[in-house]
Amino acid sequence: MSKNNFYQELTKPYQAQMLKALKEFVAIDSVYDESTVDKENPFGKGVTAALKYIENLARNDGFIVTNYDNKIVEILTNNEEKNIAILAHADVVPVGTGWPQDPFTVLEKDGTLYGRGVADDKGPLLSAYYGLKALRDNNLLGNYQVRFLVGGNEESGSLCMEHYFHTLKKKQPTLGFSPDSAYPLTYAEKGIIGFAVRKELNFPELISLKGGVASNSVIERCEVLLKEDLNLISYLNNEGADYSYLVKEDQMQLVFHGLAAHGSVPWMGKNAALVAIKYLGEYYKNEDFINLYRLYSDPRGAGVNADAVSENMGTNSLNVGLISIENNKLELIINYRHVETVTAEQMKNNFIEASKPFEVEVLGVSPLLFYPKDHKLIQTLLRVYQEETGDYETQIIASGGGTYAKEADNVVAFGMEYPGYDPIMHGVNEHTEINQLTESMGIYAHAIIELGKKL
Repeated sequence: MSKNNFYQELTKPYQAQMLKALKEFVAIDSVYDESTVDKENPFGKGVTAALKYIENLARNDGFIVTNYDNKIVEILTNNEEKNIAILAHADVVPVGTGWPQDPFTVLEKDGTLYGRGVADDKGPLLSAYYGLKALRDNNLLGNYQVRFLVGGNEESGSLCMEHYFHTLKKKQPTLGFSPDSAYPLTYAEKGIIGFAVRKELNFPELISLKGGVASNSVIERCEVLLKEDLNLISYLNNEGADYSYLVKEDQMQLVFHGLAAHGSVPWMGKNAALVAIKYLGEYYKNEDFINLYRLYSDPRGAGVNADAVSENMGTNSLNVGLISIENNKLELIINYRHVETVTAEQMKNNFIEASKPFEVEVLGVSPLLFYPKDHKLIQTLLRVYQEETGDYETQIIASGGGTYAKEADNVVAFGMEYPGYDPIMHGVNEHTEINQLTESMGIYAHAIIELGKKL
């Protein structure tokens, strides 16, 4: 834990407030909800409610607050030109299945908090917010602006930051960070490409197939509806498949089970849809399914000639995050990430060419982020982390994850996942430790002060 007591002592009086706010904040189901999207709620009613919670919290605390179209909340300390920006998000990924308790009620057990968003990103958001509040309340901020931006669409495309910086044309940060990754800090993030894969299938035995909750999560459950064939059940049992089934009239409903993981590391999970495709393709000798598995089952993209390795960033990744088959019409949504040794254009072309005869649509491209290790932003935040924690061994990170750091100038992801600790972001039983949240309040307060010296 911390070796630097000043900022830890400074933020200690705010710990109870932060934990109370986190429980209230997590209780708001802020998953993107297309069914409630309208002009007033661009990302759904739950996201709007979460943004309004932060808006009211900051306004009651005396900050200058503006809610821009229920897409993003801007929290300011003053109107100075030079600024330190903190970018965090109020939306969360869908909960999936298998939680032993309500994921929107924080469960505290042995110093650990469980709930959707406690680690990604509601907990880190509030740690940074109360770190800032401690500085403001104690008149420790310099002659610069601190701008805290809370978006509502990070998990579904970051349209919130697009709106703020490009539609509204707000000024870019002078320096800043996003508390939405891991410590010590992330100096590089892979490029991300979203793909839709479609085809009219020839699979007369299949009625429907559906799986996935978000493109950037590994599919943990895949539901399949087929014409009755009990020999398939025998085959699956012989193969040791992880599934359950129900026979009703002349149809069979099968549920294949996998393991959720973040879409940036699909090899950490087990994709239930790919499991279903493999077994059904083999049993029915269906060429479309055999090809689907051949093309998209490799989590590093080798099946579509889109794999690559980098000394800095590791390997490319490919995650089949959503799948739907109705009336023989297939749609896959794939989240693909690439390292700096290849270009987005090169990988797009390889993916599209290798996927034939499947039709491919590029849904979006998020460019690669890469800062030199000696950049003042990198060195300043690294020093803060080291002084606060006493950890001088852990190296800075090149990540497969995509954060708000890509959406603004002069911003990197800084915490809050600790070295060697897995909070299971995007998975069942997402969690974080109370002492990590409280220590991070001091880390973020210290970071603001040190960045202010570099403006």
